[in-house]
Amino acid sequence: MERIIKKYIKKQNEKNLHNLRIECRRKLSFLLKEGLSDEGCEKILKESSKLRDTDVMLKICKSKKIFKILKKRRKKLNKKFLKVLKTVKFNEIKAEKPVKTDLDTCKEILKESFLIKNDKQLHKLRLKIKACRYTNKKYEKEFKKIQDMLGKAHDYYKCEKICKKMNKNFLYAYIKKRKFIIKAEKARKEILSILPR
Repeated sequence: MERIIKKYIKKQNEKNLHNLRIECRRKLSFLLKEGLSDEGCEKILKESSKLRDTDVMLKICKSKKIFKILKKRRKKLNKKFLKVLKTVKFNEIKAEKPVKTDLDTCKEILKESFLIKNDKQLHKLRLKIKACRYTNKKYEKEFKKIQDMLGKAHDYYKCEKICKKMNKNFLYAYIKKRKFIIKAEKARKEILSILPR
């Protein structure tokens, strides 16, 4: 973990931030199976969430005005996050809510169509699917496909929100969001057909 933190401090870009967040999520997924968590990883994920969202918005939102605002926001958020990284301590602690990620729980998460869920429900499902992915290696590829599609849908949801807030055209973001939800729904049906009954 320290190596990845040093890499981000040296080069504060989107890729290094993404890798740091993935490593924290992976560690937490394994700890949660034992009813544990890690203070440092929790803090990193919480404190880098808006920074990560800003990085994504910079890539997908098409307005120059929004781009300028996001650049300023990223600089400010990054400065704050660097302070967190320099003081973060990794300690295993008892998890507040132990998360079940056995295969039966994962099948239960996937039982309802994504097409009837709202954006916030889909985001919560995505986080649960991410835990399923890290703890069910045999089906990791299938869970990752769903996670990626729901992640892209969430990114366009955020873009849609910021465009609406600034009275910019949000239709392209809405259309992209729906496209990824439909792809995630197809992947949901595919994985359910191969999971043991």
